[in-house]
Amino acid sequence: MHLQDASKTAYVYIKNNGLKHFFLGSRAFGAYQNDAGQPAALLDVNGREMRRTWSLLSTPLATGSSTMVLIHDPTEMGWSTGDRILISPTQRSGSQGEAEAFSIINISGNILTLSSPTQQDFDATFKARNGLVATKSAEVINLSRNLVITGDEFENVACDDSLTDDFGEGISGEGCMCTGIRSTCTVGLHTIASKNAVLKLQNARLERCGQRGIAGKYCAHMHRLSDSPDSIIRNNAFEHSMQRGVVIHGTHRSTISHNVFSDVRGAAMYIEDGNEMLNNLDYNVAICPWRLGDDQKWGCTIPGTSNNEADTSLNQAGVWALSPTNNMLGNRFSNSFNGMLYETNAFGGNGRQFSENKACTVFQPMGRIEGNTFHSHGRFGTYLLSSTWPKQHDLAALLANDGQKISDPNSCTGWTDDGTDRGWPSTLKNNVDYHNTFVGQYDAGDVMYENHFSESNNCLIYWKTSKDFADGCSSHLKGGYYSNGAMNLPDQGAFIIEDTTFETNVVFEANHHCNIGVTGMLCAPTYVFDRVTFVKPDFRFYWADDLTSDNMAEAAVFVMAPDWSASDGDDSTPFPSPHISLASSKYSNFLLSYDSLNTCVTSTSLGVGNRFTQGILCSKPLRVMKIWTFDQDEATAPALEVEIWRDGELILTASTKLYAIGSPTGRKQGYRFPVVLDDHASEYRIKLEGGLDIPDDWVIEFSDPVFGNRWSEETLKFQAQGRSCSGGTISSQHDRKWVFSSSSEFMGDNARGRGACSAHSDSSPVDCANVDAIELLSCEAECNGGTGCSGNSFCECGSGGNCKCEAGFSGESCEIDICEEVNCGPHGHCSARYLGGDLLPTKAQCVCDENWLGDVCDKNPCDAVSSDQCGSGVCVNLNENEWACECFDGWSGSDCSDTCVGFCQGEFPHSCNKFGGTYVYCNGGGGCMYQDEGGQRDNWCLMVGGGEGGGLGGGEQSSPAPTPQGVEDKCDCQRECNGDIPKDYLWCSTTGGCSYEDVYTSKGEDWCLFKGAPPTSAPTPAPVPCEDVCSPNPCAQSNPNEYLWCSSWGGCSYQSFYEEKNEQWCLYSGSAPTESPTKAPTASPTTAAPTTKSPTKAPSKAPSTAPTTKSPTKAPSKAPSTAPTGAPTTPNPTSVKAPTSSTSSPTSPPTYLSIHEQEFNILDFAKDSCDDIDFDCAIQFLIPGGLLFLGVTICCCACRRKGKVEKQSLELQNLEAEMTNMGNPIADNLSKFV
Repeated sequence: MHLQDASKTAYVYIKNNGLKHFFLGSRAFGAYQNDAGQPAALLDVNGREMRRTWSLLSTPLATGSSTMVLIHDPTEMGWSTGDRILISPTQRSGSQGEAEAFSIINISGNILTLSSPTQQDFDATFKARNGLVATKSAEVINLSRNLVITGDEFENVACDDSLTDDFGEGISGEGCMCTGIRSTCTVGLHTIASKNAVLKLQNARLERCGQRGIAGKYCAHMHRLSDSPDSIIRNNAFEHSMQRGVVIHGTHRSTISHNVFSDVRGAAMYIEDGNEMLNNLDYNVAICPWRLGDDQKWGCTIPGTSNNEADTSLNQAGVWALSPTNNMLGNRFSNSFNGMLYETNAFGGNGRQFSENKACTVFQPMGRIEGNTFHSHGRFGTYLLSSTWPKQHDLAALLANDGQKISDPNSCTGWTDDGTDRGWPSTLKNNVDYHNTFVGQYDAGDVMYENHFSESNNCLIYWKTSKDFADGCSSHLKGGYYSNGAMNLPDQGAFIIEDTTFETNVVFEANHHCNIGVTGMLCAPTYVFDRVTFVKPDFRFYWADDLTSDNMAEAAVFVMAPDWSASDGDDSTPFPSPHISLASSKYSNFLLSYDSLNTCVTSTSLGVGNRFTQGILCSKPLRVMKIWTFDQDEATAPALEVEIWRDGELILTASTKLYAIGSPTGRKQGYRFPVVLDDHASEYRIKLEGGLDIPDDWVIEFSDPVFGNRWSEETLKFQAQGRSCSGGTISSQHDRKWVFSSSSEFMGDNARGRGACSAHSDSSPVDCANVDAIELLSCEAECNGGTGCSGNSFCECGSGGNCKCEAGFSGESCEIDICEEVNCGPHGHCSARYLGGDLLPTKAQCVCDENWLGDVCDKNPCDAVSSDQCGSGVCVNLNENEWACECFDGWSGSDCSDTCVGFCQGEFPHSCNKFGGTYVYCNGGGGCMYQDEGGQRDNWCLMVGGGEGGGLGGGEQSSPAPTPQGVEDKCDCQRECNGDIPKDYLWCSTTGGCSYEDVYTSKGEDWCLFKGAPPTSAPTPAPVPCEDVCSPNPCAQSNPNEYLWCSSWGGCSYQSFYEEKNEQWCLYSGSAPTESPTKAPTASPTTAAPTTKSPTKAPSKAPSTAPTTKSPTKAPSKAPSTAPTGAPTTPNPTSVKAPTSSTSSPTSPPTYLSIHEQEFNILDFAKDSCDDIDFDCAIQFLIPGGLLFLGVTICCCACRRKGKVEKQSLELQNLEAEMTNMGNPIADNLSKFV
């Protein structure tokens, strides 16, 4: 069926008439050929060709606008008046936006006149950093076509208890099967090509499709077509689906391109069994139009399908794939729970259904993942989930065997026969993530993020376990840009960050989630910065503490690459000159007494303690020493004793305990500590407590081989008592066979006795100059007689020799560059490279580098401003002709020369709390005063710049300070005080007691001040009794001084007394509220004598003279959350008339009704199916202006359900813990944590 006449509209209308095909089922539109000897069945549908199905806003769209401007010419795209369009939400908070739909009233150039005003703002930001382009602009998709596949409205049908499941997954393809979570199914039409068939579906609109709860019934389904390069789903609009959009099942080399999706329940695109290979998903746009928190729609989630990860409120995604060996190019996903979810370990990581135990998805090669954009998702944008360890495979043999296991006995293992790592280095290239909660994965090795643009995500990178690349040379992050969020870095090996830019409030966390449950190895990685750039000095480093024991989980070190060093005054490097390494303060006994030359010093002594979490900075390289042990028990194992000798003299002795993750006698156990490289000036000697030898089968690991391969071999003078270390030195190139290949293959019996100081010889260094750079997947040996493709093309795997054009290129020889006609000059970049198609934008053609403006990026007023004109700040352009100075924290004035530095004690913020818009002044003695903007007095310095009176006051100090001397931190409340810390002004003792005192009142040496929230002028609400709401009211009921809330399930939240909680939380009725608002500090300084303790009112409760309680109770067992826990709704069946007019006007959407909560509450079902293993953990964040202490409760469940579905670790149990917004500059970026 082909319809190119734009004046005509055709409908394929599928009736709900009770008829049923023996294979395709009911309400089906499909093709099926059961006889392989006959010609293939063909389903070929093609509407009027549309040159582009989507575009982007070129300028922001404000609330109330009745026109929008696109980057492409709508007429050239093939759009018409009367077409229905949808614009994607761009809200900062993930999955909380709502799309808006309009009809086009008029087209004038690039301007569309809309059928109604907009109800919200929509962003259009085009940004270039570090040579990378991010088109952070709302997607606009066209949902109208002149060929429409539609049918009768959805029907809720009762389940049939006589049906049994097909593959042990609680779902049947024969109809609606009854289960504990399903009593009805929601049935619309479905489209399918099965077995010996070809599907060509182009330029059509599909609606009212999908059959929720019935296997194999989706909007468009390629069912087991095997190698099917002629199958294509292109330029279609999918809307109102009750079970996924496009499903690729047992099919290879198909094309799904330029489709648009809206209101598709579950995954918009879904790759099903794990054997699927080399399918091309190109330039599709999937928008979830609903908020995840909508209590009727629940975003785009749907319960009752065959996969609660891909479709339900547990982990719904724009695209879900079991097999990673497929290609994703230039797609854009918005506002779903997750963007791209590759879950290679699902269904046991061995394939499912027809490929069960026939595929090893965890080890399959990575396809081409390039140029995709993921934004505004509630959880992850890019998401590889828990196990991605690509290994070497024969792709041609794999494809010939229908993507299933081949005869190679090693194809599903991490090792060759001699213990060499079989890793296949892979890359994700030029992808963009913004406004998501997380970005990354749990466990992944041999995976590089290349040219990754990640901005304003809570977690810019989220990674738990990685490894050294099998090629011995490659970087993990290369050429990227990261801004405004946290870098949650993984355990294991040398993690290399190369040629990457960090800008604005970036927090580096070592050992993310290490030793939480079974995550991590020994929590002792090395993070290597190789010529990275820090644009502003507002970054932080910290270690994820293991607070479950007295042992240390902070063995990670941060280092600069061996051929890169800090220089004086260079703020673009991570450490102050001459320091090149950073270790945790917990290893002070190994480092601070290393020599008398101050090789290692505390960061606090350099005035940068906050930036480095009071860590230790060293001017010589640090490396990690690991001793993997076997058969030890963490509780009874002897300590490892470490000695450092120099010139025959014992310099220092230190010791460290056995460290174990998971089972105290499992494989993840050993000792770790940092060592200093000093050209053999010192020698390290180790032995076990009591003078015991190091056993022969333990594995000693020093440094990492990449240092010797990429730079130069590293050696250390070293002795291990009871072991033979050749020549008394060990090398970074020592034996490492069988030691680590993935998080499931490491330290087995074959590894015993390997490593340094063993009978196994060192490996020869790899010459990284001869190692090819990691490229996206291609098979060059298959093209042009083995010489590969040339120019702007690559050899397409499995194609039999086809050279395919790179992104943005076309023509017979890929000679046409879509960007060739665009002259963006040296400071601009073409925006069209990853937008697909052959139509060049006519607006926003060029994306300018920072500070460059104009249509062709040739305007930069700051280019004529000298570096000293902005002092301690940077020049920023106000427009194409004007500029101004933007000051760094702690500096103010038109030229950023006014400062408190050198005037007030300590480093910024000079012992004063930093409160967003509150004006805080400090005096020379460090005291603090809170005033309005214009009330500054002489001899006071404004800490937070802006407004009149900024900078230093004049004259000599002639009167006593209005406030007492600033409080010097005697201890760290987060580390020294037991238990969790509330947010209010309080003092904590080293023994864990808490006192809610006046912030200005000095305490003794055993007390330290937790710097919390600013005073409030809001009235204190009356307390609410918890007796009838909270059970069993465990929140320290006897303490009248605690501000705390308790939940109906018994958890505690140490929130501000004045913050309003939701209805599930109530204030434990301790002390009475105040009659009137709490007063803010005085508006002007007092002239009190120096002995005055508190010249201003206390910002919180009246002080007590001593702590009245020990530390608060544990963190809430369940944090308050706005995330939905109920199920999505299903539509109510309604009668529908046959269409009589073009769908330029929208087909009516389904009506949503609530689904019975008990029936479809997947959360409760999973909990009932599992044995709960609860544990508490505490995660620390250092953020500008103070220390934020979180109590995070995570429930992990090892769940083995009957049947074929086995989940070693349900995502459901890795619950997101809500983080309270502290009003801090980056609090928005750390609002959730898993």
